[in-house]
Amino acid sequence: MLKLPPMKFVEYINAPKNKVWKVFVNENGWDPWFTDGMKMEVKDGGKISFRWKRLTNGEVVTDNGYTVEIIPEKLWEFWWYEYEDGFRSKVTMKFQESVDGGTYITIIDHTLVKNTDELEIRYGCAFGWGQMLTLAKAYIEKGLILIG
Repeated sequence: MLKLPPMKFVEYINAPKNKVWKVFVNENGWDPWFTDGMKMEVKDGGKISFRWKRLTNGEVVTDNGYTVEIIPEKLWEFWWYEYEDGFRSKVTMKFQESVDGGTYITIIDHTLVKNTDELEIRYGCAFGWGQMLTLAKAYIEKGLILIG
């Protein structure tokens, strides 16, 4: 494996922490604002099934994962990006209330790549997290679903 530092993404969302938490960690996952038929068992060890269609030009793309740890309204850690040799991406999402009542969400992604030929896996994850946070912000703050 290449030794690379984790990728870190931080976004401020102008909404209370409990609301932000419920949009990210719930049985229906990130539907309707990012995924199409995502399901998650909201518990330590719970299975996650990801499904996209709108963001993939009508092609159904699926993936699996599982929750490592949940600390309600504070932390959700999970593995996903299933590959031939196991899961490639361990993600930690942290939720922190700001002094003005909004929420900072931090995503730390430890995407594993074997060599430079696999760097596109890491770049794809980085692109996806940025896109996901933008879509979540619009959905939570304005009620907008920007994909159709």
